[in-house]
Amino acid sequence: WGYDGDNGPDQWHKNYPFAKGRHQSPIEINNKEVHYDSSLLPWFASYDPGAAKTILNNGKTCRVVFDDSFDRS
Repeated sequence: WGYDGDNGPDQWHKNYPFAKGRHQSPIEINNKEVHYDSSLLPWFASYDPGAAKTILNNGKTCRVVFDDSFDRS
């Protein structure tokens, strides 16, 4: 799978039948196999907006390139 015309979201259902209509993601998460692990700490993501060099939104994903030479992101 990918995002080009020949393997993009409109084609995902051919290899991943569930990825059709409102279910666009080819990632399968089997709820019966998911287990809560209370030992895991909360996960946080943060970034310094001033370090963002370029931001590109192509309508399918967002790509941000950072200059993180100061280790703030």
